[in-house]
Amino acid sequence: MAERLDTPKRRVYDVIAVLKALNQVTTTRKFDGTIVKWIDKTKDFIPREAHSTLKIQLEQESNQRKELQVQVAELKEQVRISKIKLRRETAAIETSDKTEFNTTQLRVRALSSNGIKSVKHSGVEVRIETHEAGMVVDPSEIEVDEKKALITKLQRL
Repeated sequence: MAERLDTPKRRVYDVIAVLKALNQVTTTRKFDGTIVKWIDKTKDFIPREAHSTLKIQLEQESNQRKELQVQVAELKEQVRISKIKLRRETAAIETSDKTEFNTTQLRVRALSSNGIKSVKHSGVEVRIETHEAGMVVDPSEIEVDEKKALITKLQRL
């Protein structure tokens, strides 16, 4: 090739090295010389019309997604406001000042998503405070696996 181009061999090797670095050609060494093959990049390209169509479709789907995200945010806000209104409008259900339960366990859950503020106990009495008004007391007993409870206590030590 150097003879046909009337160029020193070193310059041909330099050009091939640059083309290899740009991933434009591959070389294979044979006993009678080096074979240089062009890498066909046309299979990586798509026609301009297809590119334009895909680009428009992507923009449309992106806009639809943004609209849906806005709708979801608006609906979440409406649910939040409805919960607050419901909590304010719902009168507390009072059956008596005190209720006795014939059980050894009580589960207390705050109605607010803010949860329980503090729990204080004296060994005889428990005082529970929530961030917002509203609690549910469940007197049903939960079966406790004594082996798991013992393992949990031992792990704490």
